[in-house]
Amino acid sequence: MKTSLVIAALYGAMTLASGVASGVTLNPVTTPLSIAVQTSALTPTTVRVTRVSDGMVVATLAPVAASPTATTVTLIWNGGRGTGGVAQLLPDGDYRLGATLADGTVVAVTPTIVTIDATNPVPVLSPGTPRVPNRKDTGIPLTVDATAQVRAVVTRPGPNGTALATGAWKLAGTTLQLPVALRTKRIVGLVSVTAEAKDEAGNTGTSEPVLWSVQPSGSGAMVVRRIQTTKPLVAVTVDDGYGPSEAMRMITAARSAKATITFCFNAINQGLWKQDFRNAIKRAVQDGVVEVCSHGYAHTTGVGTTQSAGMLDLRRNAPWDQLAGYSTAPFYRPPFGAIGPGLRAAAASHGYRYIVLWDVDTNDWKGPPSSSVITQRAVGGARRGSIILMHTKPNSATAFPAIFSGLKAKGLRVVGLSELFAAGRPG
Repeated sequence: MKTSLVIAALYGAMTLASGVASGVTLNPVTTPLSIAVQTSALTPTTVRVTRVSDGMVVATLAPVAASPTATTVTLIWNGGRGTGGVAQLLPDGDYRLGATLADGTVVAVTPTIVTIDATNPVPVLSPGTPRVPNRKDTGIPLTVDATAQVRAVVTRPGPNGTALATGAWKLAGTTLQLPVALRTKRIVGLVSVTAEAKDEAGNTGTSEPVLWSVQPSGSGAMVVRRIQTTKPLVAVTVDDGYGPSEAMRMITAARSAKATITFCFNAINQGLWKQDFRNAIKRAVQDGVVEVCSHGYAHTTGVGTTQSAGMLDLRRNAPWDQLAGYSTAPFYRPPFGAIGPGLRAAAASHGYRYIVLWDVDTNDWKGPPSSSVITQRAVGGARRGSIILMHTKPNSATAFPAIFSGLKAKGLRVVGLSELFAAGRPG
């Protein structure tokens, strides 16, 4: 894109008496330029386009016929070069318009300067590597032409993700600000963000979507066992991550059921996460099939854990955030559901506003129970707003299709923690 040398834009028909500025910036392919030319009652008028940088004539528009009645006429030009101005589009740049009678007399033409800009802005979002503690930024690092305007479009992840909010157009800076409507709608956790940009000429561009974790307002860490909601939604949460093959079976079942599940894994198990598993997790998160929360690094915390020890455990779980591609904050699932003052303070200091426990425990790690028993426990105990606890166990993975079917039969839909929390209030 070129920087305009003119002061103001002028679109549509223009007359000499209008008193408007003498220049315009536009993409003439999408918005043809209206040129007002003074006419003569005796002789035709010729309009030429010259390049500002060197004065070379690059286009000669069709002659304006002499008119005994009109004082000005309007030509429509699409930015083409050559005789008639109908050849291929001139390159981006600044051009001067001039008009003369057959005897060389100069007559008025408006606008006198045209900046052609047919290049779309290319916004790029760079959220960076997820960090623990989570960044509480309200904006995402942005690169785009400084003269462009930008806005954020926020949806649920996935190719058909639900639209959540669209921001207002603002002059581009170094960050893309998230829409204020996200806060009024109580949207927290995982979203997909796209930057839209438009420039003075009306060209538009869209960035690739990025994953982002929206942080709630307030401070401290709140213990949550379910969500108080009137909507028929539940969350299926799966802990630990010591069974990657089971996790992949769960992903397959969730994808088939068009459900979103939440994995709360310990990074101590990352040695088991081979490349195919890592690829499956990344793809599932991008597709809206999986969300993530932190489970800490290992099952070494409890009621008596100090704040410093809890902070270290949470920081060590950063590889899980990095695998998923976005921050696990604001959701933290403490091992064993054990939370004391020190661990609670550690969670709050790292941006984990919600300590996510459960109201439906399948106890799938004890015994272990059969897949049918696990299904009965998950479906039988579920109600609106329930948070169901499971683990990456073989029988649990086997039970997944039946659990989805059973919950659907009860009129309940499985969603990620982000959507569940937006549907009501923590309880």
